[in-house]
Amino acid sequence: MDIQYIGEHLFPGELGKFFVWLGFGTAILATVFYLLDFYRKDHRRIWMNSARALYIIHALSVVSVAAMLYYIIFNHYFEYAYVWQYSSKALPMKYIVSCFWAGQEGSFLVWALWQALIGLVLLRIARRWESPVMVIFSLSQVFVTSMLLGTTFLGIKIGSSPFDLLRSSVDTIQDTIFAMPDYISMIGDGNGLNPLLENIWMTIHPPILFLGYALALVPFSYAIASFMKKDYHTWIGRALPWTLMALLMLGAGILLGGAWAYVSLTFGGFWSWDPVENSSLVPWMTLVAGLHFMLISRRQNFAMLAAYILITLSYVLVLYASFLTRSGVLADTSAHSFGDNGMTMQLLVYLLVFFVTMVVAITANFKKFHTAKQDILLSREFWMFIGSIIMVLAAFQIIFTTSIPVFNNLFHLDVAPPVDRVGFYNRWQMPYALLIAGFIAFSQFLTYSTNDAGQFLKKMMIPLIGSIVLCIPLVIAGVITQMNYILVVVFTLFALLSSLYNMIVLATKPRNIGAIITHIGFVVFVLGTILTFSNSKVISTNTSAFDLGDSQANSENLVLMRNDTLFMNGFYISYVNNRAEGNTTVYQVDFLTKKNGKFNNEFTLYPSVNIHPKMGAVYNPDTKHFFGRDYYTYISSVSKEPDYIVIKAILNPYINVLWLGSVVIIAGLGIAFYRRARKRWLGNS
Repeated sequence: MDIQYIGEHLFPGELGKFFVWLGFGTAILATVFYLLDFYRKDHRRIWMNSARALYIIHALSVVSVAAMLYYIIFNHYFEYAYVWQYSSKALPMKYIVSCFWAGQEGSFLVWALWQALIGLVLLRIARRWESPVMVIFSLSQVFVTSMLLGTTFLGIKIGSSPFDLLRSSVDTIQDTIFAMPDYISMIGDGNGLNPLLENIWMTIHPPILFLGYALALVPFSYAIASFMKKDYHTWIGRALPWTLMALLMLGAGILLGGAWAYVSLTFGGFWSWDPVENSSLVPWMTLVAGLHFMLISRRQNFAMLAAYILITLSYVLVLYASFLTRSGVLADTSAHSFGDNGMTMQLLVYLLVFFVTMVVAITANFKKFHTAKQDILLSREFWMFIGSIIMVLAAFQIIFTTSIPVFNNLFHLDVAPPVDRVGFYNRWQMPYALLIAGFIAFSQFLTYSTNDAGQFLKKMMIPLIGSIVLCIPLVIAGVITQMNYILVVVFTLFALLSSLYNMIVLATKPRNIGAIITHIGFVVFVLGTILTFSNSKVISTNTSAFDLGDSQANSENLVLMRNDTLFMNGFYISYVNNRAEGNTTVYQVDFLTKKNGKFNNEFTLYPSVNIHPKMGAVYNPDTKHFFGRDYYTYISSVSKEPDYIVIKAILNPYINVLWLGSVVIIAGLGIAFYRRARKRWLGNS
C-alpha cells in the first residue's frame, strides 16, 4: 500500500516541473515556427506572430521555474533533494541566494534564464534578422531547458530536475526515514553549502559568468543567420555590441572567480590554471580574437573567414567548457568540477549539434571567403591580425593541455597532466603575452591601410626608450631578475606607454578610447601578475620548539602557542584568542612591531577554520591589504591540547597593480560596448 506522506509541500514542485516542460515545448515550437517564417515567403505574419508568442511563453516559463526554485529554497522545504543538498537554516540570507546555482540543475537554470531574457531583447531589436537569429537562439534553449526535465526516454536519462523529492533519491525506502509518513518532522536541517562557497564573491561570480556564456550565443546566432540570409557583411555590425557585452560579462565573471579564489582558497593566488578555470578562459580569448577579426573584416575581407570561425567557435567552446565541468571527466584533475550525473551523452549531443552546425555552415559557404588579401605590412589591420592569431595559439595551448583527460578517455591513453600546473602554463603563456603586448604597442601608431615608415618609427621610439628606462630601476632593485620576466616587463611597459601616448597625444585617427583603455588594462594586468608572483614569498618559518615532522613544513609554517610572541619577517606575531561562530572558529593573530621595548599593534588578521559536520574542515585565509603589498595568512592546523595554531603567511607585493588592471579591462570593455550599442541600437541603425 502506498504511504500517505504528511506535511510535504508538493504543489510548488509540481508547478515547477510543469513550467519546465512548458518551457521545453515552447522552445521547440518557437524554433520550428521561426524556421517556417524564414523559409515560407508568403508574406503572412502568422508564422512570425506565432513564433514570438511561443518564445514569450517560453521565457515566462523559465522565469516561473526560477521563481518556484527560489520559493522552495527560501521556505526550507527539505523534502526536495536540491534544497536539502545545498540549503540550510543556518545559512545567512546572502548565501541562501547562492544555493540557487550551487548544483548542476540550478546552474543550468541560471544559464537558461539569462538566455531566455536575452532572447526577449532580441525580439525588440533584431528586426529583419529576427527569424534566422531566433532559430539558433531558440534551438539552444531547447537543449538548455532539456537539462532540467528529469525524465527517462528509451532508457536514456534526459536532464535532472531541481524539483525531485528527497525520498525519490533512494532505491528503496525500506529501513529509511522515508518509510515513515511524517518523515519531514525528522529532517531538522539541510546539508548546506560547501563552506568554500560561503563567500560574497560566490554570490556574484556564477551568475555573471553564466550571463557571459549566454551572451556568447548572440554573435554565434548572427553568424549562422548570415549564412541563412546570404548576407556576409551586415551581421558584423549587428553582432559587435553583443560580442563586446559577452567579453565584458565573461571577463568580469572570470575575474570575480579569481577574487573568490584569492580570499577563499589557500594557495595565496588568484589563478591556479585549474582545468575548469581554463575552460572558461579559452572562450574569452577566442572571442577577443574573433572581435579583432570582425573589426578587420569591415575594412578588408581577408579576415572574414577567421571572424566566422572564431565567433562561432567561441560558443562551441562555451559548450565544451560546460561538458568538461559537468561530465565528470575532470573529477580527478579539478576541484571545481561536478561529478557525472548521467547527463554526459546529453551534453555531448548539445555540443556536437552546434559544432556540426558551425562546420557545415562555414564549409558550405567557404568559396565566399576567397577574396584577395592586401599585404600591407605597415598597417593596423595586419598587426591586429597577427596579434589575434597569437591569441588563438595561446588559447589552443591551454585547451589542448586541459583536454588531456578527454583524450585519455577517448583513445584509452594514460597521459598524465602537468604536475607543476602553474609553472607549466606560465612557461608556455609568457611568450604569447610578450608578443601580444608588442603588437598592442605597434598598433597604437598605425592607421588602417598604408602608413609612413619614418613617422611610425619616430613616434614609436619615445615609449620604447621610456619602457627600457622604467625597467632599469626594477632590475637594479631586484624586483625582476629573470631574463624572461625582464623581457615581458619591457614589452608590457612599451604597450602601456604607447597606449597612453595614443590616448593623450592622438597618435592615430580614428581613435577608439574603449579599445585603448582595454589594452591599457590588459598590459597593467600582465605587469601586475609578473611583479606580484615573481616576488611572492612564504614569510612564515617555524622558529618554535615544536617540530612539524618534515623540513618543508618547518620552512613554511609557524607554530604559535596562545599568547606567545614570535618574530616573523619584520613583525612579532601573537596568537591572542579565538571565538566560535556557528561551525566556524575565528582566530585572532596580531602583527606587532617593537619600539623602545614596547609592542605596538600594526594590524590584526582573523583566519578561520570551518568544521563542517559533513564536509570536514575548510581553512579560510585572511589578508591585510596595503597599497603596495598584501599579507596573506591562513591556519594550517589547530590543536587544543596544548593550545596552539600553525599558520602559513605569504607576502604578495604589487598585488594592487593586478587588481587595477582587472578593473581597467572591465571599464574599457564597458566603454567600447556603450559606444557600439549607442550607435547600433539607440541610433536605430
